[in-house]
Amino acid sequence: MTTIIAAKLAYEATSYTGSEPVHQPWVQNTMEFVAWNDQQWIAWIHDGAFEQIPQNEKDWSRHSNPTLAFTDWEGEKWQAKIDGDEFLLAHRGDWAGLVERTSAIRYRDWTGTNQLRTLVQLRR
Repeated sequence: MTTIIAAKLAYEATSYTGSEPVHQPWVQNTMEFVAWNDQQWIAWIHDGAFEQIPQNEKDWSRHSNPTLAFTDWEGEKWQAKIDGDEFLLAHRGDWAGLVERTSAIRYRDWTGTNQLRTLVQLRR
């Protein structure tokens, strides 16, 4: 029982988004995110790549890509890559600059709500 309580507390301490409620990310294996061009997309991970479906299918098409361009909680533009069991993040896609390693993507969903997804949560 102590292990379960400790795990719950650790999850809550590391997943606070600043806007409640967090939409139970452990039950979802997709993310509805806002891309750099303010377009709405749905993504998940399949075979080591981001599968992406646009909300606007008139101007964009479904595709698979090794990177994902998203808007973070502060409205900044980031690009993510999969690296083992973690993500690599480059601010504005500058892979020659400072690259961050993280266990979760902190992004804004279609309604502007701060969301959090890990690699495990996005894998199909």
